[in-house]
Amino acid sequence: MQALINELNQICTKFPYKEKVVVVDSHAIREQINEAFVKEGHQGINLKYKTVNDLAQTFVELNSEQPQNSLDHTVGVHFTYNLLKELKNQNKLHYFAEMEITPAFSHAVFTTIQTLRLAGYTKDTLKKNAFINPDKADDIYEILAEYENTITIHQFIDKAGLINKALETDQIDEKGVFILLSGLNLSHLEDQFLRKIIPETVYKLPLAPVLGVNTPERTSLSSVHWGPPTPLSYLYQQEEKSGKPNLDLFTAKTEEMEVKQILEKIKMAKASLDESVVFYTNADAYITLFYHLSQKMDLPITFGEGLPVSFSRPGRLVSGLIGWIQSNYSVAAFLDLLNEGLIELGEGAPSKARISRVLRDLQIGWSQERYLTHLDLEIERLDEKLLQAEDNSTYEARLKEISWLKQWFAGILKKLPQLNSIMNYKKSLNGIAYLLKNNCKTSSALDEIAKSTLLEEIDRILPFADESLSSYDLFEKVKDLLLTVHVNQSRPKPGHLHICTFKSGIYNSRPNVFFVGLDNKKFPGNASEDPLLLDTERIQLGNGLSLLREKGQENLYTLLQVLANSNGRVTVSYCNFDMNDNRVVNPAFVVLQCYRLITGNKDAEFKALKSLPSSIIANDIFEDKDYWNEKLTNPETHQLNEGILNHFTNVKHGLTAETARNTGNFSEYDGLVQIDAAQYDPRLNQDKTLSAGKLETLAKCPYSYFLREVLKVRPVEDVSFDANKWLDAATRGSLLHSIFENFYKKLQQDHAKPSYEKHLELILTIAQNLMEQQKEVLPPPNERVYQRERSDILACCEIFLKEEELHSENYVPLHFEYSFGIGDKEPAIINLSSGQVKISGIIDRVDQSNDGKYHIIDYKTGSTYGYANNAAFKGGRQLQHMIYALAIEQHLNLGEGAVEESSYYFPTQKGLAQRFTRKQDKTLRTNGLDILEKLIDGVKHGHFEMTDDVNDCKFCDFKLVCRRHFYDKETLEMKQSNQKLKGVRAYD
Repeated sequence: MQALINELNQICTKFPYKEKVVVVDSHAIREQINEAFVKEGHQGINLKYKTVNDLAQTFVELNSEQPQNSLDHTVGVHFTYNLLKELKNQNKLHYFAEMEITPAFSHAVFTTIQTLRLAGYTKDTLKKNAFINPDKADDIYEILAEYENTITIHQFIDKAGLINKALETDQIDEKGVFILLSGLNLSHLEDQFLRKIIPETVYKLPLAPVLGVNTPERTSLSSVHWGPPTPLSYLYQQEEKSGKPNLDLFTAKTEEMEVKQILEKIKMAKASLDESVVFYTNADAYITLFYHLSQKMDLPITFGEGLPVSFSRPGRLVSGLIGWIQSNYSVAAFLDLLNEGLIELGEGAPSKARISRVLRDLQIGWSQERYLTHLDLEIERLDEKLLQAEDNSTYEARLKEISWLKQWFAGILKKLPQLNSIMNYKKSLNGIAYLLKNNCKTSSALDEIAKSTLLEEIDRILPFADESLSSYDLFEKVKDLLLTVHVNQSRPKPGHLHICTFKSGIYNSRPNVFFVGLDNKKFPGNASEDPLLLDTERIQLGNGLSLLREKGQENLYTLLQVLANSNGRVTVSYCNFDMNDNRVVNPAFVVLQCYRLITGNKDAEFKALKSLPSSIIANDIFEDKDYWNEKLTNPETHQLNEGILNHFTNVKHGLTAETARNTGNFSEYDGLVQIDAAQYDPRLNQDKTLSAGKLETLAKCPYSYFLREVLKVRPVEDVSFDANKWLDAATRGSLLHSIFENFYKKLQQDHAKPSYEKHLELILTIAQNLMEQQKEVLPPPNERVYQRERSDILACCEIFLKEEELHSENYVPLHFEYSFGIGDKEPAIINLSSGQVKISGIIDRVDQSNDGKYHIIDYKTGSTYGYANNAAFKGGRQLQHMIYALAIEQHLNLGEGAVEESSYYFPTQKGLAQRFTRKQDKTLRTNGLDILEKLIDGVKHGHFEMTDDVNDCKFCDFKLVCRRHFYDKETLEMKQSNQKLKGVRAYD
């Protein structure tokens, strides 16, 4: 690099006032050379850096009155996608006829088009005989012709078109001084253009030579002007080496350790960050690691190739929005966006917790319509409550929340597209852009840059995006357009560590240089063909087309050129273990050459590299886990002292809990708690009402009752879209209850008894009407699923009617959905020896027998699993029959013993109309009241042990919370040996 700067300074000294144009491959290289030039204290008056494209643009502008509309890569790929679709639909493709037209394929075809055009080919000059297959040649011709026609229609000019226009001029710049970089990367057209415009005398800046390997073939303009060799020039020709190389080598167990060791070395050298640069061989393996460490340590880093847009909030918002739309606006997908803090809701918004609770409680589930209809229904319900309630404050607050949500969702859902099989690309992009502009949270400069970049990408494509696509194709295009974007690309900045690919490192002037990822998986890369333009075809086409099989050799040459050209200290490294594949990784051959150069042993083999130290943990502490990793890997035992435990209170509490759980004592970590009996014992707190379901839960598993009723833990209940299911079990059961209730109420009006022959049409009509209403609230995923579930419900109605025809010979229905303790209904009261308990509930049906006795019926719409004729209480798990019998007697003043029997009735195809009847005799009631007494005493004393039967855990919502499965059988039995649940289980 020093030789290059000296040469450039000599030219500037020789021509102090003339315009001097340095032809570079990219503006990034311009920045690097200029920085190094200025650092050396040189000044260049009238010194300019231009790419070939810059020169062509200047020539065209000077010779054309019309402004040139340059074709952007994004728009070019879009055009290519559309023309491929059109050619395929017109059956004009033969070789590619079976190819699926995807964004990835469109990118590859667009790249091939640019390669051919920059090599000087158009549809009129294409060598069809260069292709191995005539059909392929014809397809390439058709694609090229359609592409040229498309950009002409839209008045765009691509890079090849720009250079061809520049070639039409006859100007040669004799006034200026042209300076070429060594090894310019020129296409055939660029080479022709440069030859035409530069004078005979040009200067070429030198590079340090790379010895011992073949130099890639280049034209005279692209050749290399060699400067004096450096110690690293001899890496592959060590027998002639001169001078001691300033070179280090290390290996690490993981890429993360590799990165951390680099930061350690910078720290130990006390080097400033802007004196260091890291070159990687694989961006995916290292950019993420450097970025996350920079965020944790507040470390200033610039990234030459930028960062994936997914590192920013706007990028994650776009990804989440695509997922939300694809899921048909699933509530769960929206809540993920909300809880990650990606959406800005605006003023007056309820809290995230409130929004989550509302959306889940309303059972919205999915689809744009369900958000708005369910919120509307809730608004109507709350309006009615406001008219009825004496204290309006609670309802007014909730109504304000719901109204705000309705307005907010109506606003954004109006902008976003409906999920259909065919969707409009432009409307979808406009919807995403609307949310990016108005509802995207940003909290950093990266976020702001990402937001602007994404909106620019959308604006760039919108004029050409008014088209209908299948939903699959649309989402693939949106992902390709927006989620593959890289943002915050940057040149090296003062005060910042710079990270970039080694391919951009030839003109680096920083003194501390690190090369990472030099294992044989990442470098030099596998030689592979381009299936669209094979190497055989490239050779036949000629015009300097690069061969893909030489890519590995070119990568090696570029790396060696960067090494030879580097100033100061150079460190190379590789990771020797692949964590994902769980296998050892070997170094690239260039690492062995570095080892040989460092040690002076030019005959060393790969096995010598195995002796290099390779730590699995960081030697310095960059984040919390580095501290703990050192403790975990240290062979000495470390007792966590009180100071550390007080800092990590969660760990301290966890250790205390784990110790208690591993003893045989029943403790607060197993369900024995200090409880305010005056609040939770319903005999003491007359404002507290229990239900049969809560008491059955208390009997089944007191710990589950504790979590739900005392700690108020609630499982997340998401209604999710299922393409193979319409109604969940609860909704189906509620629908069947409504059918049976409406059917019997109609019979009561007609003073009729159920008859299969007379009333089949009636019950089926009622069922159909209620199903139609349900469809409006909850549309089925498709007609096939609807017809299947409809047939099942109608079959249940037939079973119900047949059974009721027989049942009605001895019973007459009196009450349907009889409620107590709900709304403004007074609760029922059950008298225990220790006090009164208030009960709430809804009894499905109350019948009266011919002899005047009452019969309670509870519809069950599932299977009969868990029910038997000879298990009245099933260890306390089935209490509803007895509780409802006592409750209805008290509530209707029927007198003790008026309810003779209760039954669980299964009028379904699975249940086959079975009834499990419980005779409500004195013995059963005495036993039942004793069970209630024991259960409520358990609450009073804070005894909430876990169930003694693992089968009770099968369908429990709290399996992830209770940790019962972590206990061994003996420990659990010891904890439960003297508890009150034993007395309840005694009753079968």
